[in-house]
Amino acid sequence: MPGKNFHLTPLESRKQLLLVESELNRAQLINELRDLKNEIHYLQDQVHAIGSLASSAAKLATTFSAIGNAFTHRDSTEKGKSSWISSLLNGARTGASIWGALRSHLK
Repeated sequence: MPGKNFHLTPLESRKQLLLVESELNRAQLINELRDLKNEIHYLQDQVHAIGSLASSAAKLATTFSAIGNAFTHRDSTEKGKSSWISSLLNGARTGASIWGALRSHLK
């Protein structure tokens, strides 16, 4: 109302200040939760990338093991084992898939 002065008691002014402070704290909490959510998404992406890299490393280790086994001496009595050429081709396929995975993660 124009022309009237409104006077707040100390208790009412304290209540108004507490309400404003509460709103500020609520807005700050929302911002911090949004930042935390973004950090969690970033960490999820990093864990996924590390998992893919570990999987590729495991495939590479398997490939090296297969290549090593292909060049070791085998008895003629062993049946059911693939030839060293087959192991080499499997290693090449695995190496190609690892290369493709690494290239997609580096982009």
